[in-house]
Amino acid sequence: MKIVPIGERVLIKPIKKEEVTKSGIYIPESARETRKEGTVIAVGRRDDGSDLPLKPGDHVLYGGYTSDTFEIDSETYVFVPFKDILAKIE
Repeated sequence: MKIVPIGERVLIKPIKKEEVTKSGIYIPESARETRKEGTVIAVGRRDDGSDLPLKPGDHVLYGGYTSDTFEIDSETYVFVPFKDILAKIE
């Protein structure tokens, strides 16, 4: 299944945080670091039809509160407005 974001949206597969430290200590979700990062799966276009400066496979940091989370084939994905992309990690 191919998903194509409409408008200035980016489809991201979030990177799961480790639940156990290297020494074997379990970290509850409430104590985990809340940095949001993931891999770009698909990118929409600007309203004028030009491309956004991201491509599938890019590693990004994102923020904001307006992301929509959904699940397909037991994989979690997030739609994020382009304005909420904070940085591309190279």
